[in-house]
Amino acid sequence: MEEHLLNEFEEFGLTPNKRVLEKCIELLKKYEITPDTLVNHWIGYAATKLNDEAPSLENMILFEKDLSKELSAKTKVKSEPLSTSSKFSTRNNAGEVVVKYPADDAVINWTRSNETWEPDIQLHGTAETKLTTKYNYMFSRLRDKFDVLEEQINHLGDLVKRKLGIDDFDPNSVLKSETFHTIGRICCDATSGSRLNTSSLLLEGTRNTSSGQSVPLDVSQLREFSFFPGQVVAVEGSNPTGKKMVVTSVTTPPINPVLKTDVSIEGRGPLNVMVACGPFTLPDDLEFAPLVEFIQQVNALLPHLVIIMGPFVDVKNKKVECGDLDYTYQEQFDIVMKELQSKITNSVQVCIIPSWRDVHYRTVYPTPPFPQENKAPNVNFFSDPCVLNVNSIFIALTSTDILFHLSKEEIAVTPHGSDRLGRLVSHLFSQQSFYPLNPPSEEMSIDLEQAEDHCKLSFTPHLLFVPSDLRHFIKNVSGCVVVNMERAVKGFCGGTYSRLQITGEGSSVQIKAEIVRL
Repeated sequence: MEEHLLNEFEEFGLTPNKRVLEKCIELLKKYEITPDTLVNHWIGYAATKLNDEAPSLENMILFEKDLSKELSAKTKVKSEPLSTSSKFSTRNNAGEVVVKYPADDAVINWTRSNETWEPDIQLHGTAETKLTTKYNYMFSRLRDKFDVLEEQINHLGDLVKRKLGIDDFDPNSVLKSETFHTIGRICCDATSGSRLNTSSLLLEGTRNTSSGQSVPLDVSQLREFSFFPGQVVAVEGSNPTGKKMVVTSVTTPPINPVLKTDVSIEGRGPLNVMVACGPFTLPDDLEFAPLVEFIQQVNALLPHLVIIMGPFVDVKNKKVECGDLDYTYQEQFDIVMKELQSKITNSVQVCIIPSWRDVHYRTVYPTPPFPQENKAPNVNFFSDPCVLNVNSIFIALTSTDILFHLSKEEIAVTPHGSDRLGRLVSHLFSQQSFYPLNPPSEEMSIDLEQAEDHCKLSFTPHLLFVPSDLRHFIKNVSGCVVVNMERAVKGFCGGTYSRLQITGEGSSVQIKAEIVRL
């Protein structure tokens, strides 16, 4: 705690002595507040009443009186932090099952069969150490960003070469009337419009193969295609003028098969899981009635595992946007976390995933896990995105709406009646990334160097959760059960959440799932 406190002071160029730190720790315990809340109060107090003096034991005593007054004024608000919204309580379709997988009439028994068994939850992939340590995100040099994008093309290009059975790719701008293969990244020619279209399609080649040059693509001969900015593809065609490539076929990187593992839940009964994604309060209040309802559903069904994804204090909430709050963003978040940890039964394992939309936290993707301080034993914090290994069942998840972002940027010509949502999901598997769109959506801030380690989807998991504002669905895509349960709040009424029952024997995994109105 002392180290965390010192780090918070150092953020403002302050280095208090040991006696001051001991007094601060005493205040933290006395008023049950976090180090950043204390330091923020101190900075405001020092600026208005002490002319920005450095903290000392004497002025800390005066500061405590001011702090006590501020916190006592909020005690009434905090005594009953979450309540039932009148708007939310008037809904009449709560509990309705809107999607079922498989789509049959079989009734699923959600009763927990093994009350004592707790699943083993591990983070799969790169450790989150780099994300949790302090670093200057979005400070990457252009050269470093280029190297990350170049490596993506080279890696996926090697997979495509094996898929096509060729030894190497040709430069994209070579003057050649015969057909040849080349590799690159789809880009948009800004001179032909701000959005990607068939007139603005560019293929940006690699440094080694094409000297980094871009070539316009003529796709008029293709019967079907699907492109989006940042997509790595191999194209076959000719370049009779050296200035535009006439494309005859497009090859995307192969989708890896579902990872084969020895599932370790055999004989312990099915693994029951519930998943919900924020926001958890109506757009114009901070009463968190949907969260209260979801907690009640969790305690009624007692699943083995519940995954709760942010945002928790949503930057898009109207009260947050206009600053109409009774306490700081961090304090509001602490209230929500305290409610979650105190009200959910201890026998339920809880995984909490942040969102870049959490106004109190880092607005960067990938988003580091929330701090581990003062968490209950059954609560786990992970980053966004992440892949969890739950008794050898691999669950990939992200709270970021990549499907909606892709749907706005993708251009496609496909057969009538094709599965658009399934195609959007397949892009993630083919590009081996939780967020393959580049440049990203204007509302996103992506740290490419961190994304290289923490946003890869190098294999197809058993389960993928991609909550989105697009319509909810559960479908099998390339052997993976993909769930978009939308959000816990939709407009000014209750949204939806998902519940799943997973069984397994050997390397075989069977999944039953429902999406239910909250």
